[in-house]
Amino acid sequence: MIDDERKAWLRGAYLDRITEAAMHFAADRTHFVDAEWREYIANEFDYLSELTTEDHGYLREQAGLEAFRGIVAALSSAREEAFGKLIVDNADVIQSDARFALDLGWISLLQHVAERVCTYPSGWKVKIDGAKEKFGCLVVHIACDYSARGCRSEVERLREEVRLRSLATCEICGSAGRLRLSGFAKTVCDKHVGVLGDLREDDGRWADPWKWHEEGDGYPPESAELLKDLEPVRPRPKDHVIDRGQTAISLQIEADIDKNYGRKADLLLEFCGALEIAVVAAMSVADDDVDHWLRSEVDRFQGVQPLSEEDREFLHRCLRSLAIDERGRRHRREEGLKSLQRFFGENPALGREADQLVGRERELLDAYAGDLADSAHGSVVKVEFLNGYIRDEIALWPHVLELSEGDKEWLRAWLRKMIDAEYGRIKGKD
Repeated sequence: MIDDERKAWLRGAYLDRITEAAMHFAADRTHFVDAEWREYIANEFDYLSELTTEDHGYLREQAGLEAFRGIVAALSSAREEAFGKLIVDNADVIQSDARFALDLGWISLLQHVAERVCTYPSGWKVKIDGAKEKFGCLVVHIACDYSARGCRSEVERLREEVRLRSLATCEICGSAGRLRLSGFAKTVCDKHVGVLGDLREDDGRWADPWKWHEEGDGYPPESAELLKDLEPVRPRPKDHVIDRGQTAISLQIEADIDKNYGRKADLLLEFCGALEIAVVAAMSVADDDVDHWLRSEVDRFQGVQPLSEEDREFLHRCLRSLAIDERGRRHRREEGLKSLQRFFGENPALGREADQLVGRERELLDAYAGDLADSAHGSVVKVEFLNGYIRDEIALWPHVLELSEGDKEWLRAWLRKMIDAEYGRIKGKD
């Protein structure tokens, strides 16, 4: 057994030979196949007669790691270029931040999806949000307005059609293939079956992995090894109820849901309540600590499906944005209340009337305190034009609360009182 010091010396002394063997093997290969590597490297370093058998084994191991890294890096670069071009060429139907976790053999299937989506009515708002390989088949993420007539059935039909076609297409090269089972599932052709290593005894039994779900709620015994350490997938809930119109935070989350598609919209729907609670709690955290606290909070989120690192990063960005905006709203509210109190100090009669307000009227006054004070102080129009000025001013105020027509009418009446009081004060002073 060679020690770490010997290993470090071997790697340093023979690094050029390790690298040469790795580069030669990786030069014309797109995937690392254990059997091919073992055959290639079997006697590669035997000519180094000054070394022991253990030394030879270590050099072969290091060369294998270098070859694997080289192949992965080249494949990653090819994927990035190919999927980047796919997004650019189909920018009208593929989200600019779409993610594709699959091999290049299925890119023609994705192009087919993009071409089909181009034919759909614009009212369906269909966008391709990404795609991934799952249990050996292609799963395409498509965002759309499922409430639009005919949209749901057509989009689901397209997704299923492409999924079934992928089960007959090699994920690596695009040739005819079938679902293969080893320690994992992958659809490949005969040429690329070696990437799976030793196949399981039941390889060939399953043509469609979705059939694993047909024997009750769990998976059948044959798939136990394939799905080890994974819980049966439960669908992410879609029908969350948002407490609409209650707070500025919930309104902002609702707006973000409307702007996003697919997975992102689902995450916001599922965690809308947790996000709002976290934002409120973050207001008591010191500025220097808030970002670390927010990330820790997202790490504690538990969904009905396991959250990926990308899911958590998206939720962290949303939570951080919500917290920044809420802190800005609170600062604005504090400054607005100070401005309103200064106004009431100059107009004490109206201030006493404001002290009697309760319920929704008090909420409206506090929420728009600064806007009311600024609009009242800034009014320099003739009396006959005041109603138009008031309507225009309120229309420009930020969307702090969900306002009914009754709310708007009350704000218009109260702003008119403040303007009249200010005009009266100025006349008395003159």
